Amino acid sequence: MKKIALFILLLIPFVSNSQEFNCRVSVDYSQITTTNIQIFQAMQRDINEFMNTTRWTNYVFNSNERIECSIFIKIIQFDGVDNFSATLQVALTRPIFDASLTSPVFNIKENEGAFKFQYIENQPIEFNENTYTSELAYSLAFYAYLILGFDFDTFSEYGGDEFFDMTQKIVSNAQSSPNQSVWKSIGTSHEDNRYYLAKFLTSANYRPYRQAQYKYHRLGLDMMVSDVTTARNNITESIELIKQVYQKKPGNFLVQFWIETKRAEIINIYSDAPPQEAKRVAQTLKLIDVTNADQYDKMGTGE
Repeated sequence: MKKIALFILLLIPFVSNSQEFNCRVSVDYSQITTTNIQIFQAMQRDINEFMNTTRWTNYVFNSNERIECSIFIKIIQFDGVDNFSATLQVALTRPIFDASLTSPVFNIKENEGAFKFQYIENQPIEFNENTYTSELAYSLAFYAYLILGFDFDTFSEYGGDEFFDMTQKIVSNAQSSPNQSVWKSIGTSHEDNRYYLAKFLTSANYRPYRQAQYKYHRLGLDMMVSDVTTARNNITESIELIKQVYQKKPGNFLVQFWIETKRAEIINIYSDAPPQEAKRVAQTLKLIDVTNADQYDKMGTGE
């Protein structure tokens, strides 16, 4: 009994310290003229600590299972005290099974200067899922759960449900934020903010989009080494699912950033595909990515 008790005690610190992310944080302040560069260095350190030491889930991640992601913050304005305007860019990559390769899952860049927040050096960044705390904490938490949702979706069908639900909860709590451009519904011509990201990813209408993430990554890329034909067929099916979403709402920004993230990878996957198969996929991609239609002509040519 004592050995069992000791074993459990030894496990507790391991579980409690197991984190989800290996998040690389970069703060670019090259546009700002100031002698106080220490505040930007402290900001980068504190955001890095917040993302990588906060327990975001109840799941246990081994160090080699941590999710690879990055946050890039480009400071546009600084009042010299504690108020900042910035451009926020968040990216997620995923390992490919049995290969020393990774695949980009998403790369989202918000509108320039849309990220407005307060940062006070040496003051902890605190997130409370039930109460809006600060713009910085809520913005980072939103993307933490978005990353989790997308990552889990690539490993199991609709596996990210609980995390996308959290993004919706964060958006609801952030309605008291003065930064309306990122948290609120501001008209159909601006459906590219956090409000719509959470709305679309929790909507039944966008289930095919999320199903495509699983088919593309788990049943596609992860099977490439063992069965390239089946894997590529599943990737073809995932592209057709993306096409369904596009046809329901042409110009949807979820489709746009998916194709921006996946274009080069898809072209490479189908470069050696049978010509007829590659041509069929190219026709679909040309429909949803008109401005880059000529890039798909090399598919199936072996180039």
